[in-house]
Order: sequence, then structure tokens, then C-alpha cells
Amino acid sequence: MIKWMYRTVHIPYSKTHKTWALTYADREPLVGLEAILDAYGDAGWELLHLAAEHYRAYPGFGGWQLEPTAYRATFRRAGEAEP
Repeated sequence: MIKWMYRTVHIPYSKTHKTWALTYADREPLVGLEAILDAYGDAGWELLHLAAEHYRAYPGFGGWQLEPTAYRATFRRAGEAEP
């Protein structure tokens, strides 16, 4: 039987980069949603779910408008098989 490993990642909107970005203390940031998803895919992670996690509300035509300020991505990859 396959034993799955799961990882969730908080992906905020970066005002510095003006796009979605993951910043790290010890390496260059991953900038852009496609680059982030590609990096995890290249590392063997399969995207299961991507959902808006936080929103910003602002007045708009006919009422309030909502836009996401962060996403939550859930990935999985196969771990070691159980005996």
C-alpha cells in the first residue's frame, strides 16, 4: 500500500514582487504562482487543491468586491511503502 506524505503551503501576495511569492531565509524567493507550482511539481509533489485563503474587501460598483490576498495549496507525494 502507498503511504502518502502531505504538505500545505501558504502562498501570499507579495507587494514587493507584485505577484504571488514564497520567500525563504536561506534561498531566493519563488515568484509567480506558476513558478511555485512548477517547483513543487519538480520536487515530486502533486497538487491536490488550491484555494483562496484570505481576502481583501474593497468598495466597487454595486457593492463590495473581494480579491484573494493568499492561497493555500495542498500537495501529496508517495512516501515509503508500508510492509
